[in-house]
Amino acid sequence: MLFFFVNISLITGIIGTIVVLKKMASIAGSISHSLLASIALSNMIKVNTLYTSIPFVLLASLFIHYVKRNKKINEEIALSIMWVLGVAIGIILINISNTYSSTISFYLFGNILFTDNTDIIISSLFSIFCILIYLLFSKEIKNIILDEEYSEIIGINTNLFNILILSLVGIAIVLTIKTMGIILLIAMFTIPATVAIKNSNSIEKCIVLTSIITFCCLIIGYYISYALNIPISSTITMTLVTTFLLSEILKRKRVIIWKIKH
Repeated sequence: MLFFFVNISLITGIIGTIVVLKKMASIAGSISHSLLASIALSNMIKVNTLYTSIPFVLLASLFIHYVKRNKKINEEIALSIMWVLGVAIGIILINISNTYSSTISFYLFGNILFTDNTDIIISSLFSIFCILIYLLFSKEIKNIILDEEYSEIIGINTNLFNILILSLVGIAIVLTIKTMGIILLIAMFTIPATVAIKNSNSIEKCIVLTSIITFCCLIIGYYISYALNIPISSTITMTLVTTFLLSEILKRKRVIIWKIKH
């Protein structure tokens, strides 16, 4: 379990930082909620959810990229339609198959205890892959995050890297959805990075701090839920929110102390 927490923290450190800096929270939310369709499909045809969810998020990444590039389409509306359409299709498939099993419930609300050795291996490989991608293309990723138009001017293939980033976000959501569930997943990809950004002066430091915050919140949430016998994903979410609130309080106190001293 500890090893899985490390993998999730590393993935969240890189992907969460990109999501927050590129203001992709709504995109992450749309992908995670629309995933209900692929999860329901995999449950209906009795296959591993990865077999339907990975192709789904890759297609979703291409669709989102097309929407972002097409100025004639309202991005916010398109994402909203994708969000509700995925949920609607998922509910229909669940109803048709008449198989609202505990599996669907786990994916909706999350349960870290539902993970197995396969999840640990895949998350390990993906966390290593994310680290390698960032190390190899850190310059391009930073430029696209900071200024996409300038990136195009200096010759960076922004289309390719935007699709890559969207695909990584989608796959990260698929691999972490068991931990938090569709409903609470967005907290994992936004809160730690938001706290880290306010206390970092570089993207690398933000990634490291995001990973540390995520890991600590996972551990604390896990033991609190075990001690109080309450849902683990909700406990982790409350731990994340508490961390954010504490960081805001400490930040304001530092500002007040600085003003008093000066």
